[in-house]
Amino acid sequence: MTSKTEINHDQEITRRLDLPYMSGLPLRFLVPLVEYVPGLSSYFFSNMGISTLRNKSFKEDATLMPLPLPKELFGIQEPMKIDGLEIFGHQNKEHSPTQEIQKFLCARDYTEAYLAKRVTPLQVCKKLIDNINQSCSEECDPPLYGIYQYHQHDIMAQAEASTSRYNQNRSLGPLDGVPVAVKDEIDVIGYETHVGTSFLNRGKPATEDAFLIKKLKDQGAIIIGKTTMHEIAFDITTNNPNTHTCHNPYNTDHYCGGSSGGSACVVSSGLCPIAVGSDGGGSIRIPSAFCGIYGLKPTCGRVSSKGDFPLFNSIGVAGPMAACVDDLALAYYVMAGKDSEVSWNRQVVDPAITSALQTFINELKSLGAKFIEIDIPELEDARIAHLITIVSELCTTMNGYKEYFHLLNPPNRLNIATYNNVNVSDYIKAQHVRTRMMRNVSNVFSEVNLILTPTSAITAPPIYPRALKYGEINSLVTSNGMMYAQLANFIGIPAITVPAGYNDKNLPIGLQFMAKWYDESTLLRVAKVSEEILGSKRRKPSEKYWFGDLL
Repeated sequence: MTSKTEINHDQEITRRLDLPYMSGLPLRFLVPLVEYVPGLSSYFFSNMGISTLRNKSFKEDATLMPLPLPKELFGIQEPMKIDGLEIFGHQNKEHSPTQEIQKFLCARDYTEAYLAKRVTPLQVCKKLIDNINQSCSEECDPPLYGIYQYHQHDIMAQAEASTSRYNQNRSLGPLDGVPVAVKDEIDVIGYETHVGTSFLNRGKPATEDAFLIKKLKDQGAIIIGKTTMHEIAFDITTNNPNTHTCHNPYNTDHYCGGSSGGSACVVSSGLCPIAVGSDGGGSIRIPSAFCGIYGLKPTCGRVSSKGDFPLFNSIGVAGPMAACVDDLALAYYVMAGKDSEVSWNRQVVDPAITSALQTFINELKSLGAKFIEIDIPELEDARIAHLITIVSELCTTMNGYKEYFHLLNPPNRLNIATYNNVNVSDYIKAQHVRTRMMRNVSNVFSEVNLILTPTSAITAPPIYPRALKYGEINSLVTSNGMMYAQLANFIGIPAITVPAGYNDKNLPIGLQFMAKWYDESTLLRVAKVSEEILGSKRRKPSEKYWFGDLL
């Protein structure tokens, strides 16, 4: 929790970022004006409040990658061992999960069914393909559109190989035969990595798996396809006219969040228990919160970026999204590791969110947790610096594809035209802020183990039909959606979102825990306790949008 002065401060931020909502033809007609009329893009840029760092000076050195090394600066060293599986088999007698609590199929359910010979991976995947087809068909009205690309022959080939292993009693482990979906910015052999666009890698399927995908396949996971994402990951809704906009299984009049919206959609609708997302400003945690599942943004550098499309190199990281905490831990444990080459309550939010937050605080207190009020200085500078960093890195990448800009959705054409006004000095100053914020937060973690906030200041925003053809610009939704998420990306610390309840529209509410660098194991343990706190109050989507009856 924070002081009243900070709350008022952030309300001023929100007012400044409350630019006009735009969608439909007005947005489409505005874009070429901003691209070609001199001075118009800089006018939009000046209204974003980004230039406020230009008049400040910083004595700290710039930190270009948020890794807390050397130890003498931040007091933290990277552990040699990745600790993630210690929570398996966790049983607290007073808070023991029951079959009623666990409404979603998890990896354990699949492997137990395979080992008992009740069903084979081949039988499961035949039914899964039918469910994917149905989830993307007009029969659903509206279709979910969580899966964007899938190759039936490839799914069946993987399922046949897994079935053969089980028949020969040589299972590869707890992921063998378990369906896993992958965000469309991560390479999978045989799939084109479109990054949500209509032009990137068209006709050029990946010839090599991303490093993390190879690790999943080595454990027998069945990759079932690519998930829908926001075009070039440049917002938090997954409104995408190129690929269809995915709909929230809990209330299809609302978004799934983004940019990993499709990955959240397929897990929450039961199509698969685990999906891979990526997170540069909340893109795992926000859709996980909006869709009522678990999502982990690992420490910067924990998961190899080899095979990921390079959107935001210094703040983005791939991570798992899952229906249950054990699967989140399992997927993280498998995905994490280096390859040989790369290696607060800040403003008034939805009352349902604050109510869920207080409920969790009370429950955690009853289990022995202690809560203290903390103050993280200079959060507004950090917000601006994160924005400068993410847009600079994304625009730098996309400026290599200028000949295709006319194929981008109108909101992203407008974004790129506006944010190309960021200069080198802005970027360097942002990295000075990063050093300062890493030290500020390191000091906080000398007093506490975890920081608890809402995952987002809002629940899943509504989908306006007029926004589906050309996209939309909604800066207030973007700002409020990312408010609590972006700090973890900027300074490289791990963060996790857990389901915490639902509002009166049946939209899920998520809460976020942040931990110090490399302390994912503490996040997974508190997520396990949080899973038990929500208990039988956890809901599945309506039967129409539930595709999880695979066993």
